[in-house]
Amino acid sequence: MRIERHQVDAARVEKAREDFVNRIGRQVHSYSRAGLMTTTEWQLISESFLDYLGALSTTRPDLDSAEAKAVLKDAAEAAAGAVTFAAYYPHDRFHVFLDYPNFGMSYDPEYGQERDPRHRVTAGEWLDAFCLAIVADKVFAHGEAFSWARQLMPDGPVTPTRELVDGFAAHFFEEVDFPDPAEASEASEAVAASNAAAAPAAGPQPGLRALRALTDGDREAFDAALLALLQDGQHGAGPDSLLPLVPIALAALAYRTHGWTPAVDTDYLPHALVTGFETPGPRVHGLGRDPRPDAVARLAAGPVDLDRPTPARPLSPDSAARFERRTLEAITPKEGEPLDAWELTGALRYQTCLLSARASETSDATDAQLANLRLGSGLGAAAFRAALAEPGTEVEVTIDGRPLRFPAHRDTDFGPVFWETALSYALITGSSEDLEPLVLAGPTIAAEDRSPFASYRTALHDHLRGADPLPATERALKAVERARDQGFLPPPVVLFSQLVEGDETSLNLALLDALEAHRDHHCVADRATDTTAALSLDILALVCHARRTRGWAVHVRSPYLPPRLLAAAGRA
Repeated sequence: MRIERHQVDAARVEKAREDFVNRIGRQVHSYSRAGLMTTTEWQLISESFLDYLGALSTTRPDLDSAEAKAVLKDAAEAAAGAVTFAAYYPHDRFHVFLDYPNFGMSYDPEYGQERDPRHRVTAGEWLDAFCLAIVADKVFAHGEAFSWARQLMPDGPVTPTRELVDGFAAHFFEEVDFPDPAEASEASEAVAASNAAAAPAAGPQPGLRALRALTDGDREAFDAALLALLQDGQHGAGPDSLLPLVPIALAALAYRTHGWTPAVDTDYLPHALVTGFETPGPRVHGLGRDPRPDAVARLAAGPVDLDRPTPARPLSPDSAARFERRTLEAITPKEGEPLDAWELTGALRYQTCLLSARASETSDATDAQLANLRLGSGLGAAAFRAALAEPGTEVEVTIDGRPLRFPAHRDTDFGPVFWETALSYALITGSSEDLEPLVLAGPTIAAEDRSPFASYRTALHDHLRGADPLPATERALKAVERARDQGFLPPPVVLFSQLVEGDETSLNLALLDALEAHRDHHCVADRATDTTAALSLDILALVCHARRTRGWAVHVRSPYLPPRLLAAAGRA
């Protein structure tokens, strides 16, 4: 059976889509400057994301895109932020973070204050937020907040919405007896008869019947209840009305719990939201898991082509000349003054900007990019030779063929991030001379690593120094979601794990996954302007290392993997 979506206001759709990246940024920062952000502000932000998501669905009803996935995530986080505020403020510490606009707000306890009843969430607000959490797979991340906010809801009549709140709570948390649909509806009718403000319930409501069917594993009953929900009619002129949250959440639960696909054919249930943006077959997610059958077939048939949709972003001639000049200044002795190893950190950043800008214009490495790589590799190695030197001594280094002397120096800027960047340059160029001080130093020689990337860097270091990398690799795999939740693109841990395991086929599968994740990350919001958009140094470094040390073939063709660099690594 096919159910067509209703028509919405075209002008509102266009308004929701127009310049959303900047508009949502202005909205969240405006709220943050206006005072305390409460349930109201977080709900308004969630509504903006939902409007945009609905607008996106008018041109792509399945919503299977990186942009839609990022928007859904923040719509759910903002709605959960409202629930969390209602649950915890002013008695507990909590934090709300939105990845899309890169915005977060931390709340500390306000001792002596009482909860403001105006900041409670209604049953309808709780239900919308909970449905978004289901679809975004964030229920248990915010489960305690949902439970507390539900207990603090304003008193009122038993309405169908409140019945659904109790039903969802019972289904997930088992904290109350699951309401019987017939009894709940009779209660609603009794209340409605004595309270004109309450909506009358006509028989057992479909939402509760669907939840009961999910609990019982009764697919026929579930399909009938979901159909009834959709046939009740969806209304509204705004694009958010194209995405009925309760039916979508129920369909998502059915698919993810029982593997049931919706029996009804309708764009009201976008495929990506129901399946959790699933691609065919299970993905490579870590040690010992099965690869995706579709990707195996594609790679077996020959090299897989992966495009780079981000636009070219060349530097102006003046900017390029300034970066080259400042790099040269960092490695040019001034009369009567010693060189400063700290200057090498800025010089490596300049070379990375030059390399990335030049890479964005071509699908293969140019002579200028090769020069950036050689120089960057030498800069990173020199910094860590200075960090390893005994205080009060000088160290001799060679950078781009120039013999230089640097006083021993260990700066906190020679921290884990800088180490990882320098390591990528050394692995791409294959310079064993430049790699040596990085392996000797390790990622934490100058600063502790408290980031979600710490285990990955430890695993890299263990692998390169001949220690067992598996314990750190397993920790790094577990930290991937933490990195993603904090707004970071996770490091290519799975790709590294396949290198460690010595599995060439799985490495190519993981490479395809890693490059797709990199591409999708930079297709969201304004991330196409990031320095890292055109090239992932981490991924490229691992591939070059696999080619150089194991002789493995690479079955993915992409501008993210300049053929000239892969060929050079294969000849080593």
